[in-house]
Amino acid sequence: MPTVDLTAGPAGELNFADPVFQTNPWPLYDWHREHQPVSYVPALESYFVVGYDLVRRVVTSPDFTVYHPFRTSRRAFGPSMLDQEGSAHTRARAATAGVLRPRKVAAFARDIIAPLAAATLDDLLADARPDLADRLATALPMRVVCRFMGLPDGDAEWLHEAMRPLVEYVDHAPVPLAAVVQRRRELAAYFRSRIAAGTDDGGILAVLAADEVLTEADVVNNAILLLAAGTETTAAAISNLFARLAADPALYAGVAADPALIPAVVAETLRHEPPLHVTLRFAAADVELAGVPIPRATPVQVCLAAANRDPGIYPDPHRFDHTRRDRPSLAFGAGRHVCLGMGLAQAELEVVLEALVERVAEVHPLGPVPPVRGRGFRAASGLRLDCRPRSRR
Repeated sequence: MPTVDLTAGPAGELNFADPVFQTNPWPLYDWHREHQPVSYVPALESYFVVGYDLVRRVVTSPDFTVYHPFRTSRRAFGPSMLDQEGSAHTRARAATAGVLRPRKVAAFARDIIAPLAAATLDDLLADARPDLADRLATALPMRVVCRFMGLPDGDAEWLHEAMRPLVEYVDHAPVPLAAVVQRRRELAAYFRSRIAAGTDDGGILAVLAADEVLTEADVVNNAILLLAAGTETTAAAISNLFARLAADPALYAGVAADPALIPAVVAETLRHEPPLHVTLRFAAADVELAGVPIPRATPVQVCLAAANRDPGIYPDPHRFDHTRRDRPSLAFGAGRHVCLGMGLAQAELEVVLEALVERVAEVHPLGPVPPVRGRGFRAASGLRLDCRPRSRR
């Protein structure tokens, strides 16, 4: 099998543990897109795929599957729609899809997310602490997901802490499996108790529990997945959005002057600095991709971030440009496993930015804007801001 040869390329490896890869993977992605768009990476024990067309093919083709009996996510969340195919996947997805239709998402954004974002920002601005972006990214997504799932607001802090080992384990961090198993047991017990309470509040947990086909284990596993999926990437995306605005005062001024730009700025942030760089697939059979044979059941790391900066799709791809009219990015994937909550995540980011420009006249970084960094999940953590409130009349 072809292996990676970086002797003619940039320093660093396609390796989640490599500091260069964690901090600035873009030269690596560019080199591989040109020289080895499909390559076997021994450090990851998997193939790595870059390039828009190849990435899109993998995530939409039946030649590749999300299923593997020993997949890491199964140890963290249990079998869920994330790593199921066929009827098991469609049943769970169908049970949640109705709650995430565009009209319902729009209503949820207006009636739930907007008041939560306003209250959270008001509290943080009143404290006048420079770590507003990190605190908002930690607090708001879990509060939103609690409302979405029908969970008590008071449980948000415990749920955030309980999820950390599971999320970090899935993100290739050196987390002991025993800690993951213990926390998963606690979360499963929590959700079983909520199901037993039998609340009919329209939250997604009640919707799943009312489905006549899903077992209690199905409901619990997918609830844990939704809790993680609805918080981790959104939190990272909030951090990345604030970092972009801090690095470009003219952009913030433009959005403040014309809030109609907000959806385009959010979409371009997700393309330019997606919160999730890779997603996992497995070869469903012996298959050839870009002339490279991939044996059945072999893991394939699909690089959504590299696809989003493919110069064949996005001219001058490393430049942030919210006026682009190119193809939609692959920040949320594509195909039958496209992120089910993509509309909700975009709505939350848009609402956050709307709430910010209503309250803050200018945003200035205190010191250098931190890089977006991480393994699979990527965030500009540690941003320090001077937020100058608008005068209230």
